[in-house]
Amino acid sequence: MSKRFSTLDTTRLLFEHPKILFRLIERMDRNETRYLRESDLVAEVMDYTRTLGKADRDRVRLALNSDNLFRTGLVIDIIKAEGERRLVLQDALINLMRACNASLYQELTDARLRGHLVTLRDVRNRLELSSFSEADPDFTELRDDLNERVSQLIGLLRQNVLRMQTISAQLAELSGDASRAPESYLEFRHTLFEQIVTLYDRHIKPTLVFLNPDTRLPDGSNLFETLEAMVRLLENSGDHSLADQLFRSALSLNALHKPIQAVAQEVEHFLRKTRRGMVQYNAMEHFYHKLRELKGETETLSLRRKWLEGSAFARSTGFLLGLRGQQRPKHYAFGASASYYQLLFSELDLRLADLRRKSEVPALQEVAGAGRNSRIDVQRINQLYQWLESLELRPTADLVRELHGRLEGFIPGYRFPDLLAALNRLVNTPPEGFQVITTNRFRTLETEQSPDLSGEQFVYRKRRLEPQTENAHD
Repeated sequence: MSKRFSTLDTTRLLFEHPKILFRLIERMDRNETRYLRESDLVAEVMDYTRTLGKADRDRVRLALNSDNLFRTGLVIDIIKAEGERRLVLQDALINLMRACNASLYQELTDARLRGHLVTLRDVRNRLELSSFSEADPDFTELRDDLNERVSQLIGLLRQNVLRMQTISAQLAELSGDASRAPESYLEFRHTLFEQIVTLYDRHIKPTLVFLNPDTRLPDGSNLFETLEAMVRLLENSGDHSLADQLFRSALSLNALHKPIQAVAQEVEHFLRKTRRGMVQYNAMEHFYHKLRELKGETETLSLRRKWLEGSAFARSTGFLLGLRGQQRPKHYAFGASASYYQLLFSELDLRLADLRRKSEVPALQEVAGAGRNSRIDVQRINQLYQWLESLELRPTADLVRELHGRLEGFIPGYRFPDLLAALNRLVNTPPEGFQVITTNRFRTLETEQSPDLSGEQFVYRKRRLEPQTENAHD
């Protein structure tokens, strides 16, 4: 009696060695067939298990035998045609393997999308004649059918979006010959153009049209019109729960239009690339996928692998060496709250007021370097105090930085001692209606305006300027 495996054990072995089915499904897609030949299965299993140990090799070969696959139900039918045996795999198994490998996702064609739309139209027509009664088994079956078909459509479209988002790797593969055969670039570009146009017309464009709510179809309503009609029918019948669920599904489908549109723009942009641009594009894609492989090593069951092991990658690519020594670029992001814009406009008003008072700015006599002159210092401080008397301030969480920004661009010969003098004046004599709160938090300030101060830092204690309260006044 030969060794047999249960369905669970066979499935477990398939997922322990997924490359076998990955390659077979890829071959099925390439040949546009719904079956795989038994000879291809045997050849793939023999080739894969050649490097395994004896125990694992025997186990995999016994489990992936066509008879064992048929007995466990993973192969639902064996067809004998043209002198060969053809195995029809369980759809659930194929879909699960596709879910484990984004490169195996099938692009939706116009015919498949039309089939889903026709099915939903049929459900809508049956819903118009339904009783909408929970006691009616026809209605409950129709409701379950509707939920299943809408969920299946959303799942297929999301897989399609993930597949399209990996199109950059596919474009790099198609254009790989551009860097190897510069003399035949024109011929290559013509072939590449035909392949990408086929990809665009057969898969990307039909999906864009299918998910466009403004599409007008000659044979009836589009996807969103069909869903809206069913939502109205359910609301009129009082089934608000199912109507809300269907409405949220329509919103999810509508949100899928934007990422597919971005893919379409990427394809159009790629077609305008020159040969040099394609070479650069392929180089970036090559190193990007190297990093993806390193990232994939962290996505295992091992909790110790949380960081990329990128030292070897950094040494093999010269452009990463010394990257840590470079300062990160500073970004500036606009806020989204009303208080943020109110603060921004308040700051602009204060800066405009300073510009209008430009003629009143005291002409402070500059002191070069660390030179000291008591007469000049006293004169500068007195002029600075006069300037502060007329300076308009607002509540701020960092008075020192606020003063630095207000004085740096308007006071000729501005120095850090001027900031200290202005800060000392405001701490001891706060503006009317305000109080200065000193905190124990420290901040660092840098300036590059003066050559003598270049590279120096000013570490200060953070101070807040707040409206004066009655308790503080007392």
